[in-house]
Amino acid sequence: MIEQTIIHISDTHLTPSGSQPSFNQEIDPYHKLQLVFDDVKKMDTKPNYAVITGDLIHEGQASDYANFKKIISRQEEELQIPIFVILGNHDRTEAFYNGYLSEPVKEKYYYKQQINGVDNYFLDTTFENLEQGYLDQQQLAWLSTSLQTSPETPALIFMHHPAFGSSLENMKFSILQNGLELQKACQKGNVKGIFSGHIHFSTTYLTGTILNCVSDSTAYHIDCRKHHQHFVSDVIGYNIISMSTETEIGVENRYLYCGQNTVKKIQVKSTDFIDPIVFEK
Repeated sequence: MIEQTIIHISDTHLTPSGSQPSFNQEIDPYHKLQLVFDDVKKMDTKPNYAVITGDLIHEGQASDYANFKKIISRQEEELQIPIFVILGNHDRTEAFYNGYLSEPVKEKYYYKQQINGVDNYFLDTTFENLEQGYLDQQQLAWLSTSLQTSPETPALIFMHHPAFGSSLENMKFSILQNGLELQKACQKGNVKGIFSGHIHFSTTYLTGTILNCVSDSTAYHIDCRKHHQHFVSDVIGYNIISMSTETEIGVENRYLYCGQNTVKKIQVKSTDFIDPIVFEK
């Protein structure tokens, strides 16, 4: 029997040195993230691991990622759990490799970890500096082959951009643009859940039999109820994922703060998917 608890954090948007908090945040995003870790430490049951699904630093430099690495290392030590990270569209890959990993730069950052009998896939949905997400063919082939190698093993996928679902009808312009290809790859294995962020509000939906759960941000919430005008406010939110058996999975949305002030308005022209020719290279 699989029993594990996973902390899902997303869109921390930590402020680069010398800059102001992104999207006019009224509360320091570093302080918000610390409050999340403090909340996790109050849990009766220690989680097995944590994942931060992208937009770690808001367009930062290598030095910002080096500082972020120190924060994560300290929290790993205090919580006594591993913390895995992936990249979002506001991250900068070269700066991340130089500052956080201290490794030679690669075009994409994706990997797999098996923990307590579950295969965890950490994908890179970034495409240059575009807002939208895209999974390249090399990464999809790697995922498909790996799932096919162990088709009975429960698998979880973590990525920044959510794939399309019924509750994202008016968010097509911003999410993963080739989600159907991801669904096809998932059919090769035993994927139980796909966990993402990016849109700055929480939502849950099914694609076939796969649970899709999007976490809100630890930095700011975006109210997208009006299709062509979105409203930004401060927020501190994260999710707790629980797997009680090989077939049962659940998610708790945790909110530590919900600001009432609109700090920014975003105008949206089109809500449809963008032209796929953008990704043809």
